[in-house]
Amino acid sequence: MLASVFRNILANGIQHNDSSVPRLRVWVQTTEERVTVHIADNGPGIPDERKDEIFGRGEKGLESSGTGLGLYLVDTLLDRYDGDVYVTDGEDGSEFVITLQRA
Repeated sequence: MLASVFRNILANGIQHNDSSVPRLRVWVQTTEERVTVHIADNGPGIPDERKDEIFGRGEKGLESSGTGLGLYLVDTLLDRYDGDVYVTDGEDGSEFVITLQRA
């Protein structure tokens, strides 16, 4: 099910990007216990007051035609893997940070 986590975040980074050339940047940091995956885009960003609530069931962007279940699914699946996800401001847009225990 981890494929769904990454598919949702990567797809959102392109679909909700208003740049003339949408870009995603992905990198990984590891420790002995954890793996942290960063996915940054060059889109419009997410307002601070929405950063937590976008992971709620049915939450979607103002102009989104989606169901509002994608990021809720991401958060729910990561809970099952004892992982975490949050969004922060990136260099040009948003940066999603996913943390998982190493297998």
